Amino acid sequence: MLSRHSIRVQRICLSSTKLSLTPSNLSAPRYNSSNHSKHVPTTSAVGVKELVQRDIRHAERLGVLEPAPADSTGFRKVLHSAIQLGKFYFRGAKLIYTRGKEVNAIKARVRAGGLPMTRQESRLINLQRRDVTKLIPFLVMAIVVEELIPVAAIYAPFMLPSTCILPGQLARIEEKKNLKAIASASEAQDILAKIRKSAVDGTLPISALKGTGSAVVVCGLLRLPTFGNDLLRTWRIRRHLDFLQTDDRMLIQEKEEDSLSDHDVAQALEERGLCFPSPSIIQKLSVKSQRARLKWWLDSVQDTPDNSGTTRRLFLLTEQKP
Repeated sequence: MLSRHSIRVQRICLSSTKLSLTPSNLSAPRYNSSNHSKHVPTTSAVGVKELVQRDIRHAERLGVLEPAPADSTGFRKVLHSAIQLGKFYFRGAKLIYTRGKEVNAIKARVRAGGLPMTRQESRLINLQRRDVTKLIPFLVMAIVVEELIPVAAIYAPFMLPSTCILPGQLARIEEKKNLKAIASASEAQDILAKIRKSAVDGTLPISALKGTGSAVVVCGLLRLPTFGNDLLRTWRIRRHLDFLQTDDRMLIQEKEEDSLSDHDVAQALEERGLCFPSPSIIQKLSVKSQRARLKWWLDSVQDTPDNSGTTRRLFLLTEQKP
């Protein structure tokens, strides 16, 4: 059974992917960062030091971190905050280990011919894979210079496991993704129209993204990091489209599309770049229109062979959505 503090960390972890997990020892109410994002300052508004302090106070108000006693001196408050952050990071790392046991149990069940993997379990495994790749560099940073972690959350959030991100940091990360997607959308129409000329029979090869600036735009629309060269960007795009292929298949097999919550539908549209021409359009579309857009995507990929799943989805990203 997870501790009360681990459950709090799990809520933050779930909010980064908007998952709703079925295993009883991992389930926790979803923490919705949008409820608090309006209270979270941006780096342009305040300095880094003050921003880190506000993130800590914000986490204390939400009960994620334990606040210092009211009569503490300034030094004791700083020391208390450092200790609480250390505990938070330790529990976050421990949760990845605990979650790994659940992931291994799911894989073992499937290999043994038990119940097939569900979409929620598949998404949990994908989250675990991403967190494990970040864990060792994160632990090295935590041991050597722990003070750099809050700064990394501002300038390099891709380095942090989902279990080691404070609520205020998470809200700011999501805000930056949205802003990047909006910026990409403003450039997308002309660029995507150009690469669409390389389409063949409703598919678009990944090679169409080379040397045109389109890899940056597509990464932005899919809310992926844009740093690096085109080779690294196209690798991220390919990996994300592979993830979508699995997620689409599970949505179709489980006939889960109609049972998704409004929040999960909006998330599915964001993951598929269906916020085009602007992520803000999600807020303007009716729930019915959002569900129709997701249905259009799933209908468009339903009969696609696995060997052309990536190129088919890349083509759909360049299409005009209904």
